[in-house]
Amino acid sequence: MAVLTNVINQSLNNLLEEEIHQEDLKRTIQKYIDVQKRKGFPFAELMILHYQMLNGQELDKVIHVAAAVELMMLSFDILDDIEDGDDYQKLWLNEQSIALNASTAMIFACINIIRKLDLKFKERAISIILEYSLSSVSGQHMDLLGKNCTEKEYIEMTLKKSGSLVSLACLVGAILAGDKYQDVIKRYSRYIGLIGQLNNDLKDLSTWEGKNDLLNKKISLPIIYLLHYKGEEAELIRGYYNGTVGKDELLNNQKIISKTIEQSGALLCTQIIKKMYQNKVKSELQHLNVEKKFINKILDYAI
Repeated sequence: MAVLTNVINQSLNNLLEEEIHQEDLKRTIQKYIDVQKRKGFPFAELMILHYQMLNGQELDKVIHVAAAVELMMLSFDILDDIEDGDDYQKLWLNEQSIALNASTAMIFACINIIRKLDLKFKERAISIILEYSLSSVSGQHMDLLGKNCTEKEYIEMTLKKSGSLVSLACLVGAILAGDKYQDVIKRYSRYIGLIGQLNNDLKDLSTWEGKNDLLNKKISLPIIYLLHYKGEEAELIRGYYNGTVGKDELLNNQKIISKTIEQSGALLCTQIIKKMYQNKVKSELQHLNVEKKFINKILDYAI
């Protein structure tokens, strides 16, 4: 995996040299890529995985598409963080005007680099990128509006917002290799995106340091359960969300709130939903007639 990360990183560097000619803009985007590299390039990896799974034969060219897709995903991360404004540890939140311009350049660079490649199905790949990016943007809009959504609405929103981006990466890889298993891949990849978001939801309630959905009055699946918890302890949380309780009062009651999070079953319910979708992924993967090693690698993204 480390070798693949380095190959993708080198392709990203080449992409910047070819597509971005303003030197400070190039350095800015490179700075953001360096931050992302520490976490890895999961979307590019998924795209390449699906290309290889379906016996694609032009990996040297497809690596560039994978890098372009990863660059677009990074631009979406930047936009999402600026729109949410809930994690000022992120580099780009301290230079938002610059970051907005850089993210715009990254989106256009992604499409342009793919457009110039000599690949048989590149136009279909671009169509998938545009379609699923717009679907994710719709999901993000639902997220920005959804202050009182239900469990069902939250899952629907997340399948659009996060699920669409995972689908984009998987489907582009599959389409560049041919035209097999599109419906199956579309279903399980959306579920993988949801699982990833549920992992983030659980993580964002595990600490009071840095990014914390509760302190930022964000809606997540465990917080939806918390807001509907019948125990009196949850009144403090509901009061914070409706504006009758201040942040200082919430912080002064960290121990009570942490205990309420555990006792409410919010984390357990989220884990159960996550397990349900993990099982859906496994069920869909049974429809793929491919080598077992590819199935196992896909399952690694649904943990």
